[in-house]
Amino acid sequence: MVIDKNAVEYVAGLSRLKVTESEVVSTCDELSTMLDYVDEINSTIDTDYIDSFVEKQSNVMRADVVSSSMDRSELLSNAPKRTEDTPIVPIAVR
Repeated sequence: MVIDKNAVEYVAGLSRLKVTESEVVSTCDELSTMLDYVDEINSTIDTDYIDSFVEKQSNVMRADVVSSSMDRSELLSNAPKRTEDTPIVPIAVR
């Protein structure tokens, strides 16, 4: 699978990454190589038996039970800064 320059620049933009032209080109090649490898693995590994294996599993999670929560004032007493009913947290500045 070929990853083009536009795809790399789009993902870099979504990730808020600054990439140089040489990084875009090398990333295209690297991602294309990785996806080709994944395609190769998908075509060589037999996964037909997986469905029957998964169907035999059971849910081991506990039941969802509604219970009372802690008192809001008790929870807020642990906050170093707070308003009447809300904790105040510092804002990360870049």
